Amino acid sequence: MLPGGPKPADFGSTLISSGAFIGAAVSLANYLSPDSGIAGTPGAILVIASTIILLGFALVMRGYAQHGRAFRTLVATFAFLNIVGTALAGYLLDSETLVALMMVCLVGWLALIFRPQPRSA
Repeated sequence: MLPGGPKPADFGSTLISSGAFIGAAVSLANYLSPDSGIAGTPGAILVIASTIILLGFALVMRGYAQHGRAFRTLVATFAFLNIVGTALAGYLLDSETLVALMMVCLVGWLALIFRPQPRSA
């Protein structure tokens, strides 16, 4: 790894936060666009909220190495469930872009999970 380059944890959380941020923008555009077929639906509002929550999880995971193992496991589990649920909602709302963005988030989540973990004291 190059000195000064991004760490593996930064790579994973960056992928998750990027996918969640763009997913929120896509969901908001789908909600507001009358051509989308899901404009104004409760499902679209739910997807907007879940992508914003996923963005929050990504920001927490960016600096969560100093926390305990139980906290890291809890946040990672909630983030995974959020990614899967949002991908399913995007599929049911016929938003292929949102499903693809959740796959990007899943790759970032896997990068976070399979990186070397700090040892707890």
